[in-house]
Amino acid sequence: VAVKVIDKKRAKKDTYVTKNLRREGQIQQMIRHPNIAQLLDILETENSYYLVMELCPGGNLMHKIYEKKRLEEHEARKYIRQLILAVEHLHRAGVVHRDLKIENLLLDEDNNIKLIDFGLSNCAGILGYSDPFSTQCGSPAYAAPELLARKKYGPKIDVWSIGVNMYAMLTGTLPFTVEPFSLRALYQKMVDKEMNPFPTQLSTAAVNFLRSLLEPDPAKRPNIQQALANRWLHENYPGRPPPNITYPNRIHLEDLSQSVLLHMTEKLGYKNSDVINTVLSNRASHTLAIYFLLNKKLERYLASLRKSEGQDNICHKNQLHQIEKYKANKDSYE
Repeated sequence: VAVKVIDKKRAKKDTYVTKNLRREGQIQQMIRHPNIAQLLDILETENSYYLVMELCPGGNLMHKIYEKKRLEEHEARKYIRQLILAVEHLHRAGVVHRDLKIENLLLDEDNNIKLIDFGLSNCAGILGYSDPFSTQCGSPAYAAPELLARKKYGPKIDVWSIGVNMYAMLTGTLPFTVEPFSLRALYQKMVDKEMNPFPTQLSTAAVNFLRSLLEPDPAKRPNIQQALANRWLHENYPGRPPPNITYPNRIHLEDLSQSVLLHMTEKLGYKNSDVINTVLSNRASHTLAIYFLLNKKLERYLASLRKSEGQDNICHKNQLHQIEKYKANKDSYE
């Protein structure tokens, strides 16, 4: 697992962090999606607050861009599509991330995006918090112009940030930069559409999609569903574009792994109803963590079995081919 540690003593110096310390955990327990890192457990001591997350062994996407200087268009397309799917899922649940940046995009063992860090996220459905869409927050380089201007804003600020991420993937730089740095000058560049140049090898469809995401007027900028429908995202897929599957935020009873459930109740001494209730409600706890980790282990084991069976089949076919070849040569020799 990966553990995010928040120092409560240091957090006390920041009123926003202190006030919203537990909101990140609350929001992540509302959400379940293959491109969003799963929250497994929440632990707390007198001095620290711990968020236990699923591990993303592929590391940070930022490092990949540093190594390659920039990503090929087909590779960026895959990551941007997965990011848009994750954000579309959040927006349907009423959650705005507000801090979508390359550093918050991790990769799992299969090279798929996992969105992390909901520390600045907000949701209109959570009671006890101020107006969710007026606070100025996030990284200025990724923040939408309406947010920098301290105007009222909506979920489309995440769409702008996706555009900045897409530009960063395709170029290795940011779309709007000013020297020396000034928020006012950065904002002016955004509203004047003074974007840094595009690489010449980028397709017209990619450039047009980028320009639509980085539209300074939120009224003209696409919402997340419109962005997901853009044809550039569906190019180079064999056959028809893949369906946009809607993932439930809760696991259904019939989708529970009976093998894991049986192991936890018979071998580890957990109460059947406790495991079922915890997993179905997505409640961060050691019970959810154990279920998730055992299920992951089982998935990896079954995948390795399928792989070895596939290799066995290939070997078997090769052997048959060699036998047939030998027979043919033998017959012709005779």
